[in-house]
Amino acid sequence: MHPIDQAQRFAPETFTVAQPEPPRARGSRPKPPASARDLRDIVESVNTAMQGRVVRVGAQTAARMPAVSSGFPALDAATGLGGLPRGRITELVGRPTSGRGTIATRSVAAAAGYSAWVDVSGALDVGYLADNGVDLDRLFVLRPGRPEDALGITAHLMASGHFTIVVLDALADLAAGRPGAALATELGRFTRLVVPALARGGTAALVLSGPEHHYRALAHAAALRIALAQVGTIRRGGVLRGWRTRASILKSPGLQGGESGIEVWL
Repeated sequence: MHPIDQAQRFAPETFTVAQPEPPRARGSRPKPPASARDLRDIVESVNTAMQGRVVRVGAQTAARMPAVSSGFPALDAATGLGGLPRGRITELVGRPTSGRGTIATRSVAAAAGYSAWVDVSGALDVGYLADNGVDLDRLFVLRPGRPEDALGITAHLMASGHFTIVVLDALADLAAGRPGAALATELGRFTRLVVPALARGGTAALVLSGPEHHYRALAHAAALRIALAQVGTIRRGGVLRGWRTRASILKSPGLQGGESGIEVWL
């Protein structure tokens, strides 16, 4: 069975919170917060269904908020939304050296409640996350047994509604050695599945992609798209201290009249 179809098949059975719900009237009570046991059940179900490996790097769920901070106030302001919108997809487009990983890390650090990181390559540096303020006790790292299972795993997590932010790292690892048309088709199915689930659950979805690939379905489904490019270095006393990155807001419902950009020091 296709991984995306697996997500649709298992979500109603394993993740009862992912079942479609009738629209709530204004003033009605939101979904109750997940317990630590609920979240363990979710990730273990993903692990079993997708034959992957889940690492508990470290439990309260996030209070609902319109956006999760990127960890960079200037970038939050530039989006016109105050950060990465909850209940929607954000796409960070940039090379691995562009700072996209740093922004993802700072976003997870800024998020209240639980976070999940789908580490397709298995190369995530958890020590770097901790050094940048990520609460490892509230982070789940999922490493798919096969790259082609990553979208199904990510769909499970996003549909659960129990995570403040879910990071998919990265599309380039899914594209390696596979026909571009096949991944484009899978992303179309993925976005059709997760967009309504995100709107119900309020999770901020962050997808890391590269400039070498453009996937129309993802670009269309993403509420916020940010292109990142390294433009220089930061040196003090001849010692490299960081990077200067140009962040261009390609798409945002919080902006009127096209693209805008700022420079961020990472």
